[in-house]
Amino acid sequence: MNCYQFGPAVSITLKSKIRYNGKEYSSPAELPPDVRMAYEKALNEGTVKKKFVVNGDRFASENVMPADLRKLCDDLMSVIENNGEVTIPSGKNPKRLLTKREFAIAVAVGAGIATLVLVRIVHG
Repeated sequence: MNCYQFGPAVSITLKSKIRYNGKEYSSPAELPPDVRMAYEKALNEGTVKKKFVVNGDRFASENVMPADLRKLCDDLMSVIENNGEVTIPSGKNPKRLLTKREFAIAVAVGAGIATLVLVRIVHG
């Protein structure tokens, strides 16, 4: 009997193709300088065709995506554009997921469950 299942918290597959004058590139980093300038100009003018597929849902543009999904895509693109480097915002620390007391309670509950499982295994 399987009481739990662990899987990846996030799974991301990003596919991009940039076609310019019959040549295909898989990312902006691969573009030669002259092509990169044309690409950035097209992005700024809004003449680049984009499509987004998130969890099987297709969106013609970022504007029609729900706000939270659009924020996630913006964050992902920011990481990609920065060559995979993530910058943690400075300033105040983000709100903790658990307080120290809640964490201590969670550890105690986890230890109790582990003890019960071990006792059951030993005593069959």
